[in-house]
Amino acid sequence: MDRSYQFVLDVNSVQHPGETVLEYLEFHHWSQRDLARRTSLSPKTVSEICNGKAPITPNTALAFEKVLRRPAHFWLNLQSQFDETVARNLRTATARQWGKWCSNFPLKEMRELRFSLPSGNSDIDVLLGFLGVSSPESWDALWKASSVAYRQTRVFSAHEASVAAWIREAEIIAEQLHVEDFDEEKVRGSLSELRRLTRRPADKILDPVQQICARGGIAVVIVPGLRKTGISGCARWLTDKRALIGLTLRYKTDDQLWFTLFHEIGHILLHKKYCRFVVDNANENLLDNIVDPAMQKIESEANNFSADTLIPPKELGEFILNGVFTNESIHDFAEMVEIGPGIVVGRLQFEGILQYHEGNTLKQRLNWRFTEEG
Repeated sequence: MDRSYQFVLDVNSVQHPGETVLEYLEFHHWSQRDLARRTSLSPKTVSEICNGKAPITPNTALAFEKVLRRPAHFWLNLQSQFDETVARNLRTATARQWGKWCSNFPLKEMRELRFSLPSGNSDIDVLLGFLGVSSPESWDALWKASSVAYRQTRVFSAHEASVAAWIREAEIIAEQLHVEDFDEEKVRGSLSELRRLTRRPADKILDPVQQICARGGIAVVIVPGLRKTGISGCARWLTDKRALIGLTLRYKTDDQLWFTLFHEIGHILLHKKYCRFVVDNANENLLDNIVDPAMQKIESEANNFSADTLIPPKELGEFILNGVFTNESIHDFAEMVEIGPGIVVGRLQFEGILQYHEGNTLKQRLNWRFTEEG
């Protein structure tokens, strides 16, 4: 059974303040007409309040304060509690119709991956709190306004909720990071420093990457990927002065993670005017299947930026012409260009120079534990 059906507020749990007014009339042995005369309210107004058909307004509360000798805020608090109870009951009744929308989101998997889910009386309460909206309609409007562009056309609408959930988790984590205002010169100036981090053990890279990118106005976070999304990363402008790069460990090796990071940096630096929000989900071999020519151009530019930034084209060309691709020669070349050897192996595999089973001992394997320890 949907948990949203198990919690229904009782409208009678908080009585209308008119009932309290009746109790005071009984105590003073007054009629409703007596109260009307003493407060200068119309008999109709007093009757509607006592019968729960009209609210106690601030002016009415001030009149009751003098006549019934209870402060105005006492009466206004009674009215506020009643109004809130009625609103919650209406919301609960409406929320019963939101079960299908809620079921589109992989809440079970999100809990398993320890997403930042708030507490709530139902799955719908939890989901609305997580997304930071008041209704499915408000979420749909917010999501459509984001103008998300996908690297591939194969992300079907059936999995869009999972994509949205992953992105929301990235946003929540990013909110916890201190990030300076965006500065393109600082970002470009930090690329060499980021490249050198590829030579470090995987469990030592997350903090320095976040710190370096934060100086240039980019929040970098790693979020566990949700099934059926195929997300490797995303690049998004949260504001004109703050960008977000979200990454997953989809490919499980350091070369793919670093390529994706620089790919997303390429989107941030190159495509702000054209595409402010990109979700990347390339094929397993990083090849694309893009129908939209404009998207193809953007992705090709980001790919080239990543590839050429990680390994200088001139040096790579000379190394390939040399024709020796042993683990030792690859390691020496990586040392020369100050890059992790796994990056070189991944590039040679992509170019078809190495088979995908060759050279993998030079790569670092990644798992979710490294982000927790790093």
